[in-house]
Amino acid sequence: MDIGAITSQKDWDRLTDQFQAPLQQRWLYGAAAERLGRTTRRIAIYDDTACIATAQTVSRKIAGVEVALATRGPLIVEACDRQRALKRIKRALPARTITVMTPAEKLRRIKLSQTPTLCMLDLSVSPEDLRANLHAKWRNGLKKAEQTRLKVVKITATPEALMPLLRAEKERQSKATYRALPPEFALALQNVAPRSLRLFAASDAQMLFIKHGNTATYYMGHTGPNGRAQNAHNLILWSAMLALKKEGVTRLDLGTIDQKRAPDLARFKLRTGAFAFQSGAACFL
Repeated sequence: MDIGAITSQKDWDRLTDQFQAPLQQRWLYGAAAERLGRTTRRIAIYDDTACIATAQTVSRKIAGVEVALATRGPLIVEACDRQRALKRIKRALPARTITVMTPAEKLRRIKLSQTPTLCMLDLSVSPEDLRANLHAKWRNGLKKAEQTRLKVVKITATPEALMPLLRAEKERQSKATYRALPPEFALALQNVAPRSLRLFAASDAQMLFIKHGNTATYYMGHTGPNGRAQNAHNLILWSAMLALKKEGVTRLDLGTIDQKRAPDLARFKLRTGAFAFQSGAACFL
């Protein structure tokens, strides 16, 4: 196995498309982190000429020690010696760096966190199949929204346009028990990759998505009383699914779900026809 440090965005985008990589392992995520003062490293592992693993780490110094995170990574092909690949990745990082990873698969290592449940939506199927895969109650909510005068509009995601959504998200995070990327990170993403943001709105509801190669991520959303009464988020999400599919997106990451703490949100996501799976817990590389 050979190690390569990737410094070209074009090369990294091509490699991570191979893995249908999540946002946290995409170039724009690392670039946004760098804008906020972090250090980013991107590593690829090759077996002959084939790339079998990639890892993007974002690090900072804590008490003089460099601590790096490989969030939702490393990404490793199935037909591969995983332990050997992980050792190669570790070898490519600075010797005294403490690296924590959250891989897609469960590993036999000491857990540093709970095992999260992720929700993914396959957009590679036809629009007809996408609609057929909707849960009956979710589809009924969509039909009701379609029968109203609601119109979904796509808004250019300027910092000014994002502010109402970011303020609502910041307030919600201050009151809720869940943890997510701070709203300010969306502004860093907008700064380094403005064309990657997809902001949709209907009535007093909005949803923000990030497109990255052949995959995309639902980033945040908010609705007021009018949108809630008219099932605006059903209509917005359905419109976004079709729009992203037309752009070549094959997988939409709906983020984590918690059926105990946030059952309504989990139900909303799962009823889109998405599938849930448990990824690996955080552990040391």
